[in-house]
Amino acid sequence: MKKILCFVILATSFAACQKIKNLANITFDVPYSQTVTVPSVPGYTYGIALPAGGIGLPFPATTVATNASQYFNQYHASSKNIISAYLANLNMQIIAPPDQYFDFLDSIQLFISTETQPEVLVAYQYNVPKWMKQISLVIVPNVNLKNYFVQDSITVRLNAHINAVPASGTQVQISGKFSVTANPL
Repeated sequence: MKKILCFVILATSFAACQKIKNLANITFDVPYSQTVTVPSVPGYTYGIALPAGGIGLPFPATTVATNASQYFNQYHASSKNIISAYLANLNMQIIAPPDQYFDFLDSIQLFISTETQPEVLVAYQYNVPKWMKQISLVIVPNVNLKNYFVQDSITVRLNAHINAVPASGTQVQISGKFSVTANPL
């Protein structure tokens, strides 16, 4: 009987310690922002019609610093303490030229990777609405980016399908945030 009682006390103590540790979980947001220039469409100029059905327009991949250590210090955490990192939201806004809209865009996908992690789709927008200067991308659910976020940098790649040629020099601001959960204990 004493052995059973000791086992129950130990199990209860362990469960209580685990609950206390879980109470120490903190969640913080990490902003992300980058400006990209829409690449030129080889063989086409602004105002020239594209083939029926449009064409694919891959953007060059760009490497961006995560600044993760800055947030680890601010929240008294480290890469070992990160439980999860999810993309919470992602928006795209045309910032130049002032008369350009996303009318040229049929669909867009955003992929991320690192030197040690494979490329993964994290956000997309299919059937982009017309006459919009800003769009919100759909976040791919349940993609834990912990192993990406703890790296010094991530590589971001956009893949677009267009139905018209955008104005030369079109610039797009991509902004969003990661929601990171850590346990500093």
